[in-house]
Amino acid sequence: MGFIGWLGVDLFMEAVVFELLQWNGTTKNDGFFIFWWIVTLGWAVYGILRLLKLKKP
Repeated sequence: MGFIGWLGVDLFMEAVVFELLQWNGTTKNDGFFIFWWIVTLGWAVYGILRLLKLKKP
């Protein structure tokens, strides 16, 4: 459920906020996407480490 919410934030930003700011098709939104991918990868690493910790005897 959290992943769907996180993806919803991205889609909202692209469809509404970037359109209002007229950032689509420019490099002004690059900072947001860098932040988005850092959080996404960090969340994935956290999840993998947590799963591995639960699997340990």
